[in-house]
Amino acid sequence: MAADSTVLVFDKNLSIGYKATDGSNAQVNWLLRDVTADFDFARQSTRLRHTKLPGELLIEGRDAAVYMHSLQAELEKPWYRKSSGKEWIRNRLLLMGIAGLLVLLYLLLVPWLSKQLASRVSVKTEQQLGDAVYDALGLAGQEDVAASAVLTEFFRTMEVPTAYDIKITVVNDNGVNAFALPGGRIVVYKALLKQVRSYPELAALLSHEFTHINNKHSTKRIFRSLGSKVFLGLLFGRFGTVTNVVVNHADNLKNLKYSRSLEKEADIEGLEILTQRKIDPRGFEDLFLHLKESAPASALPEFLGSHPDIDKRIRYICEAAKNTPVEENETLKAIFEQLK
Repeated sequence: MAADSTVLVFDKNLSIGYKATDGSNAQVNWLLRDVTADFDFARQSTRLRHTKLPGELLIEGRDAAVYMHSLQAELEKPWYRKSSGKEWIRNRLLLMGIAGLLVLLYLLLVPWLSKQLASRVSVKTEQQLGDAVYDALGLAGQEDVAASAVLTEFFRTMEVPTAYDIKITVVNDNGVNAFALPGGRIVVYKALLKQVRSYPELAALLSHEFTHINNKHSTKRIFRSLGSKVFLGLLFGRFGTVTNVVVNHADNLKNLKYSRSLEKEADIEGLEILTQRKIDPRGFEDLFLHLKESAPASALPEFLGSHPDIDKRIRYICEAAKNTPVEENETLKAIFEQLK
């Protein structure tokens, strides 16, 4: 070897650069596993030798020998005990921890964001969303126009104040269902309507669905169920993107599930609409009982079927309705009779 050399140390080999006898630059690579390192006490230097090739390399001091021995010891360890292996494990655990934290934040953040964003969505925007979903469902071709007009007149006669233009559609469908869309649309299936036996029951049904709209329940649940695409679209002002996402999931919105707290809110505030107009609050109780008796659980309308504890709901409705004055409303009764 030439007197002066440059040594680069890598994980598994040494790269030695030196001047050859003819003055040209030369380089050799020694695998660490083929190198011996010992301390030459007389020359106070570390001596490196290759076990299969000629030549030796002298490095001043003992530190190089200690360092070489530590590198070779590291090579002998199984991968999971090596420093690089431990670092890999630590990095993987760190990444898993970060991923878990992000998932946790998402699970906590999405419900909160859905509520905050839904509360700030304008009535006009909700109407656009609701109309887009309604059109995507193709319900216009199934509409019972005459029954829709009767229900719309019935609800308007109740004179419930709201910023929404409530549009009630009766569709010819054998499903026992009713659902509310953002922006003011209420859809009632003909099979459900046939089971309603009195005008207080109809008032209870419409008041319940109206409360979902007026309190933005549908909008909040849609935002939560469709998640980040809706949020990002709203945050960056891409309403077209939001509409596309909602429309693509239109079929799921027919069976939109509300939480127990939102269902109870729709029950209690719907009941208040009845009591303020002195409509018999037993309309809620009768509606729940008739539907429970006449249909299997799988066929119950969404506002009942999603929460099987109907008896509990009847109890708190009855408790809240105690001692409320009732007067016969001949106008509503006459409108209701048009459905028979």
